[in-house]
Amino acid sequence: MFVPSAFSFTDTEAQLAFIKAHPFALLTTPDLQTTHIPLLVRQKGDSLVMTGHMARANPHWKTLDNTPVVAVFSGPHAYISPKWYASEPNVPTWNYVAVHARGTVSVMDDEALPAALNELMQAFEPDYNPDMLDISLVEYQQKLIRGIVGIEIKVNSLQGVRKLGQHKNAADMAGVCEGLKSSGEYESLALLDYMQRHNIGYSD
Repeated sequence: MFVPSAFSFTDTEAQLAFIKAHPFALLTTPDLQTTHIPLLVRQKGDSLVMTGHMARANPHWKTLDNTPVVAVFSGPHAYISPKWYASEPNVPTWNYVAVHARGTVSVMDDEALPAALNELMQAFEPDYNPDMLDISLVEYQQKLIRGIVGIEIKVNSLQGVRKLGQHKNAADMAGVCEGLKSSGEYESLALLDYMQRHNIGYSD
């Protein structure tokens, strides 16, 4: 991914926090197959790993045998109108935040899949307790598990970009913030919220 130095996002802890907040990734392999998939990131010994699963009917998993992959995590993004800037001339652009994770993916053993699914459930539903499930639900889950395949990615590198107009002057940044706010659109407001919380490209 090309990242101009002004927009580089290199803090590992911040990158991991971003991934945890935006876990729905686009998984891409060298054969150009892609799958949209939620991924759970965690430390495993000295390695950073990501786990997830895909449908067994999806042929993509059959190529995942110690295969290089890129997982793209996208955050808030929005169109930026040149009318919003205080200075002239300006052109339209698109502001966004993203993290790319590169690594090697392998298919889990079937025996490891239930535990990985429980970890995923507990990450998004902290009250989830597999030991408290009704036996009929457990049997139903076991039946459905046969239709999915677990994967694990050993992460080699993370690369982040935060293109939020932080190279602009204060008046231009304030104009963009007001434009995003006035648009009322969900993505625009989400981007503005991110900018304000992280104090990047934000001015009022």
